[in-house]
Amino acid sequence: MFIFLYLLYPANMNHHSIILQSLQKVEDVSSSYTAHWLEPYRLGHLLLVETIGKEHDRITEAIVQLALQGPFNLIAGDEWLPDRDTLTRSVRRYTVRVTETLDNPRLRRPMTCLQLLDLLMEADQENRPTLITNFLHHFYNADVELSLRDRVLEQCCQYTKRLSLSNPVVVLVPRLFTEEYNRFFPLLASIANEIIPVEEETIQEDVQGRLF
Repeated sequence: MFIFLYLLYPANMNHHSIILQSLQKVEDVSSSYTAHWLEPYRLGHLLLVETIGKEHDRITEAIVQLALQGPFNLIAGDEWLPDRDTLTRSVRRYTVRVTETLDNPRLRRPMTCLQLLDLLMEADQENRPTLITNFLHHFYNADVELSLRDRVLEQCCQYTKRLSLSNPVVVLVPRLFTEEYNRFFPLLASIANEIIPVEEETIQEDVQGRLF
C-alpha cells in the first residue's frame, strides 16, 4: 500500500524532497531509511519509479505536489491523466489558490516514441522540473521497427538525463512481464541516479488480486 505524506511544506523545501515524499512507499520504514528520502536536492538527480499497473492515485499526488511548487513539465506517456475535478479536489487540501496551481503543469502528450523525443528536446531548452508518466509506452508499438525504437529510446534517455542536470526529473514506468519490457527497461535504468523498484511482495499481491 502506498501512503502519501500530507504535509505543509516550507517555502524553501526543494522539488526533489517533495516528489520523493509523494512517491514514497511506506511500510515499517526505519528512521535512517526515511532520512534518505529527505536528502537535499542534488544536481544530476534522476529518479526512476517502477509501478504496478496505472497507480492513478500515486500519479495524481505526484502531479499535485509538483504543481504546488510552481511550473513544471508534465509529459504523459499514455492516454491517462487525472481529470480537472480530481486535481481540483486534491489541490484544495493544500491551498485556496486552486486555479493558479492547476495552471502550473505544462502538459504535453506524445503520440509516438518520435514525438516523445521531440518533447524531451524541447523541454531541454527550459528550466523546469519534469515528470514523465509511462515513459516506455510508445516503445511497445510493434508497428514501428524494433531497431528504430532502440535508437529512439537511446536518444530519449540521453535527453532525459540532460534534463536532470539542472532540475529534478521523475520517470514512472509500469512494470510489465514481457520481452520488450526486459529489453527496454535496463537502458532507462542505466541513466537513473535512483531507482524505486517494485517489491516482489507487491507483485504477488497484484497478481493474486487479478486472479481472485
